[in-house]
Amino acid sequence: MSTQREQRKAQMTAAAARRTEPDARPPGRTAIRSKPVRITLDLSPELYRQLTTWADSAAVRLDVPRVSLADAVRAMIRVAADNPDEVLDRLRRDRDQ
Repeated sequence: MSTQREQRKAQMTAAAARRTEPDARPPGRTAIRSKPVRITLDLSPELYRQLTTWADSAAVRLDVPRVSLADAVRAMIRVAADNPDEVLDRLRRDRDQ
């Protein structure tokens, strides 16, 4: 009895072999990832304090009990994606220090 890993390897090997045959169909499109991607971020104590202070003040302004740090960082990433020049300027300044 073969494991799932062995079965998957055999499927991939067979698919690769089919692509080398004459008149083979082009390879399929890569699947779009549907699972969230987890990242780990180390912050200095000062940067962590700034983030938690910002999240606490955001909760007050939004009139909600709490804004999670994960939600805050997600929102910041979206803003950075919409305004990349500002983020690039900040990255340049941080690297010059």
